[in-house]
Amino acid sequence: MRGVVRPGPSPFVLLAFGPILVAAFAWSASLGQLVRAGAIAELAGGLLLWTLLEYVFHRFLFHIVPSSAWLRERQQHLLHHQTPEEPAYYVVPLWISLPVAVAVWALLRAAVGSWSRAALMTAGVILGYLAYEVVHYGVHAGGGGGRLVRFWRRHHFYHHYADDRRCYGFTTPLWDYVFGTGPAPDPARRSRAAAESTR
Repeated sequence: MRGVVRPGPSPFVLLAFGPILVAAFAWSASLGQLVRAGAIAELAGGLLLWTLLEYVFHRFLFHIVPSSAWLRERQQHLLHHQTPEEPAYYVVPLWISLPVAVAVWALLRAAVGSWSRAALMTAGVILGYLAYEVVHYGVHAGGGGGRLVRFWRRHHFYHHYADDRRCYGFTTPLWDYVFGTGPAPDPARRSRAAAESTR
């Protein structure tokens, strides 16, 4: 299956989220909610929620190996791991990301009790998701970048090339550290630190 490359989405499919973000902000503005003190907290809460969703989806869903050969050949993330240099697998298809966005909006509405406040939080989730997709594409497609891009690349490539049971977080390693799935400690570094601590 390594040689099979199925056409994947272009990064331009992410433009589909533009009208959704504009609608969420326009709706909040028309209700006077963008000027509320809690608006920034809701947007920031959505961004933080994105980082947790990214971790949970990546760790618990994206690495499931389907029993069906037909599904295995179409499991986007497994294909991405088999050919991490293949741009066809860099971006999540809209048929997955759009329904997830709607589900997040509905769940947030149940949590906060307001469709419009949930829309603002979902906008935060979507902004986090778009940042993830753009950076993920850049990390795989480009070789340069500043210190932050190099950090993302090192963390993400650890997942790809060293241990795919670690480093599930991409936009932030926060949840990898919370749940103990960050890079494995370097035994050589540990032994050097232990030797130095006895001096």
